[in-house]
Amino acid sequence: MRPAVQQQLLIEFIATLESTLKTLQEQVGSRSGFARLTIAQLQYIDAIHQLGEPTITEIAARLNITKASVTAGVNKLVSLGYAVKTPSSVDRRAVQISLTAAGRQMVAARDQALTEYGAFIDAALSDEEAVQLEAILGKLVQRFK
Repeated sequence: MRPAVQQQLLIEFIATLESTLKTLQEQVGSRSGFARLTIAQLQYIDAIHQLGEPTITEIAARLNITKASVTAGVNKLVSLGYAVKTPSSVDRRAVQISLTAAGRQMVAARDQALTEYGAFIDAALSDEEAVQLEAILGKLVQRFK
């Protein structure tokens, strides 16, 4: 069991991380609407971006959620102008989802915010600390997977 002070410091770091990233998101994405989207909507946009032109089924599998939830989420993104549905050229019963220019701009804004945040963290650390942090984060990422 870790000392309470250590646990409290970790909680404080996570809260600071969330707050700072939210501020960067608002600054970078104020023109694209990035800051107004929910976490779930951002996850849908990210899945669509990573998968190319996925079907609802592919997005649901990627995010490990129901097709009904994905359908509702994608329909919201379509109504907001971040995604479009087109009939699949392979299976006429299915639709493929792709990002609009606004959706692609959202991905670029998110990537810019994350890059800036990474540079902010990197500037606060010595070379030795950066190497240690990379090892720790790598271990945590593997644990979360």
